[in-house]
Formats: sequence, C-alpha cells, structure tokens
Amino acid sequence: MKPFCKNSMVNALVISFVFIMLGLIGPMATLAATTPSLGLAASYGVLSSTYTNTTAGTTINGDIGFTTGPAVAPLGTHTNYGSGIPYATAGADQGAALSALNSQACTFTFGGGAINLSTDITHGAVGVYAPGVYCSSGAMDVGGPLTLSGSGTYIFRPVGALTSTAGATVTLSGVCANDVFWTPAAATTLAANTTFVGTVISDAGITVGANTTWTGRALSSGGTTTTDTDTITVPTCTATPPPTPPAAPALATLHVVKQVVNNSGGTAAAALFNLHVKLSGTDVAGSPAAGIAAPGTSYSLAAGTYVVSEDANAFYTPSFSGDCDSSGNVTLSAGENKVCTITNTDIAVAPDPTPTPTPASTPTPTPDPTPTPTPTPTPVPLLPNTGIGPDGNSSAPWNIIVPTGIFVALFLFYLARKKWAI
Repeated sequence: MKPFCKNSMVNALVISFVFIMLGLIGPMATLAATTPSLGLAASYGVLSSTYTNTTAGTTINGDIGFTTGPAVAPLGTHTNYGSGIPYATAGADQGAALSALNSQACTFTFGGGAINLSTDITHGAVGVYAPGVYCSSGAMDVGGPLTLSGSGTYIFRPVGALTSTAGATVTLSGVCANDVFWTPAAATTLAANTTFVGTVISDAGITVGANTTWTGRALSSGGTTTTDTDTITVPTCTATPPPTPPAAPALATLHVVKQVVNNSGGTAAAALFNLHVKLSGTDVAGSPAAGIAAPGTSYSLAAGTYVVSEDANAFYTPSFSGDCDSSGNVTLSAGENKVCTITNTDIAVAPDPTPTPTPASTPTPTPDPTPTPTPTPTPVPLLPNTGIGPDGNSSAPWNIIVPTGIFVALFLFYLARKKWAI
C-alpha cells in the first residue's frame, strides 16, 4: 500500500481551488485604452523649458510656453506666449497626463528591439492600427504610411526614441486627433516633410524637421523643443463623422373617404362598411378599417399602385371617385397627397303585390272508396226433428217438454248403471 503524501494532497487542493476560482471569474476582459485629461496643457501647441526656432516660416496655431524663448517668434494664433500664466500649471498638468498614459496596460507588445510601425505585421494588417496601447522595449519609427483606423484611444509607448523617416505620413480614419498619444522614454525626432498626428509628451526633447505638418502638440515642459519652418496645429476633433445613412424615401398620403346615400329607405352609416387598401393583393398596415366620412382614414404609403376596395353589401351599390379610377386603383408618388372616395347608394326594393282573395265554395263530396261490409247473419240452432213444425201458434209447451224428457232420460241412464253395478 502506498504511503499517504500530505504535500501531494495539499497541492491537489490548491490546484482545484485555482480552477474553481477561474471558473467563477471567467475570462479576463481586455481593458480599452482611455484618453486622459491634459488640463491646461491642452491649449499648447508647444510647451517646453527651452523653445528653439531660428528660421522664419514656422506657424504655431495654439499657445506657446517656455522659459527660454526662440530667436524667431513663430507665426500663427496663440493666446498665451512665454512663461506667464498658465504656463506653470500647464507643465504640471502635462506630468499628470503622462502618468495616466503610462499606467495603462499594454494591449500589444512588439518583439525586442526597434520597430518600424509602418511595416510591422505582427500586430495585424501592415501599416494599419486599431485603438489600443502599443508597447515596445526599443525605439519606434514611423517609416512610411501609417493609418489609425476606428474610434478610440491610441497610445504608442516606446522605451526608446520616437522617430520618423522623411515624407512619412500618419492618417486618421474615424479617429479624433485628440485621442492619439506618443510617450517615448527617449528623444523624439521627426524628419523633414513628415505629416504627423497626435500629442507627444516627452521631457527628453522634441525636434521637428523642416516643412513638417503636425496636427497635435509638442509637450516637453522639462526639456527642449526645436522647430524649423513647420506648422503645428492644436487639434479640436478631426474624427471622420460616420457616414450619413441615405434618407428614407418620402412617403405619400392616401385618404380613403366613405360616403353613404340613403335615398330609398336604407339606414346604413359609414362605419357599417369595411374598407381595404391593398398592395399586390395584401392589406397595408391599418387595413382593413371601418369607413369614416371626410376627411376619411389616412394611410402613409410608399410610392406604388394601390387598390381600394370594400366588403360587399347586397343592399348598396358602390362607386369610386376622387383620385381612384372606377375600379379603386390609385397610383402614389413620393410626397403626394391623394383622396379616394367610395360612395354607397342604397338599392330600392319593389313592394310585394297584395293577393286577391278567392270566394269560398262548397266542396263536392268525394265517394268513400272503402266498401261498407255486409253483416254476417247470426246462425239459428237447429232443434230435433219431432215431426211437429215450429209453428208459433202451436199449443205444445216445448219449453217444458224438452227439458223434462232430457231429465227422464238421464235418470233412467243412472238407474241402469246402478243395476249393472250390483
């Protein structure tokens, strides 16, 4: 018999508990990236400790903050310029936003080393990115076309530098530029003629190559920002609005009016009649309905040809007028307003003729075909032939003689029997 192993039992219990808890918790949902508040830093196109611009032609559409200013002031619209209020507070808000961005979990992590975002295929379709937090252990480079597709927040977080190659482009599809962030741990360098989108937050320094067009912000309140004949515009929301669905076709309106004419004694009202509006033999919504006098029953219908009808009534004759033809057909175009009237006229009923009474006559008796039965005569009993005729005038009392004779005969017969017995 194997010895009992206490440690094995404990391990089994622990493993079972873990599986049970996983079953209760279910699969962990991936948290979507979120856009933090930039606070007062949101209005700044350039926010840095030292801002360097030595060439005319740079345009900043947004506030510009610095403690050491540029040799050549940029053009553009900016309410705040320099180190005045709200510069200090904007720098603190920049730091809070960076902390919020860096605290979000990576939804995708690239392989080790530098990564070219424009050519990578490990994350999905080449050059196309969905909302999420993209992390790398090395530098990130926009080495060509890059498309951000779909509404949501985009965070690119390289541990190394952020760079672009000359002529690289970042394009948005259904995305707001305020929801795109770049948070490199090392310096940011955008090459000449780059078309860039999003807010870069990095105190390691930001350098913008000549003729770069940037919709976003260069926030480096603890570092240096350098521009050269560039245009930086603080975004509002440049998200592509969803396509407008095609407008539903305008509907037509059909009024079905019921009129009843009672000239010949009829008493029916409009509501007695059941009316139909049909398309291809099928009742439309709301049909059938009881008849209603003007303005009638209204139907909102798509363009097409409809048939107006009613249930038959043997006491009324129907007829159509208005926009219906004689059979009740009506054709509607979008936006039209038409009226179809059904008139029912009562049918006159001829009175029944009064019958002429026939004078009463005495009926001729009819012979009874049943024959009257002939009565059967009652038989008369025959008397013994005595030689004396049954004369009613005879003086002999036969009613005494006959019974006496019978009695005497019976008595003699009795005596004879008695004698024989002796």
